[in-house]
Amino acid sequence: MELLQIAICEDDYEDNEMLIKNLENILDSYKIVYKITCFTSGEDLLDSDMNFHLIFMDIAMNGKNGIETGRQIYNKNRASKIIYQTNFKNFCEEAVNTVHAFAFLTKPLTKEALHKQIREFLRQTPPEKHLLEFHKISYMENGVLQQKTTLRIPAESICYFEALKCKKKIKIVTSDNTYEYPDTIKNLENRLNSLGFEISCRGILVNLQNIARIKNYKIFFKNDECVNLSQKRAVKFKNKLNAYIHTRRIIDE
Repeated sequence: MELLQIAICEDDYEDNEMLIKNLENILDSYKIVYKITCFTSGEDLLDSDMNFHLIFMDIAMNGKNGIETGRQIYNKNRASKIIYQTNFKNFCEEAVNTVHAFAFLTKPLTKEALHKQIREFLRQTPPEKHLLEFHKISYMENGVLQQKTTLRIPAESICYFEALKCKKKIKIVTSDNTYEYPDTIKNLENRLNSLGFEISCRGILVNLQNIARIKNYKIFFKNDECVNLSQKRAVKFKNKLNAYIHTRRIIDE
């Protein structure tokens, strides 16, 4: 998921601030890129574009209550998952049966209960296929050189990028093809730093997702390609890889 969009609909300031703090701590531990947008009423939430992956909503609010707001959200955007937090347990059945809520948490929320639901949400939400767009790109297809003004390549299919200094281009090595286009590794590093790409040595940017193993300062990919890992960068690179693997393992548990 490129950017996890979260909404909080809560009219109690202290509850809102505590929820934000706990969410930030939990999501930061997963190395997730996210944005939290806050609303103080159901009407304000409904007036937004409502393209949220996850919505935390109080039930007892001025104006439209959380159940009615959730019902309208469900009718317009069933992809949004709603987690209710409230003191009114008697609304639980209606929240589940009418709004098809993802979860129902009783106030005061504990960080443990919140973490459990975030982990379950991440397990049930398939990652969006992230397409990276490249311009003035060339590649071979069936023995014929192809040139495209614009080409989109799934990020998960890329093994690594390599700087071709003599051509002032970047080589993209994927699981089944190679491409070239004008760019720099520095630009790519800034562009992809939140998507699990890391510099392995000068001029090489590696997709951590597709690493099969590391041996003797060589990085091997699932398609049997390999690149160098510089001794100077080895410790930092391996720490990044371990953190990435740990994050994926926590989500999958």
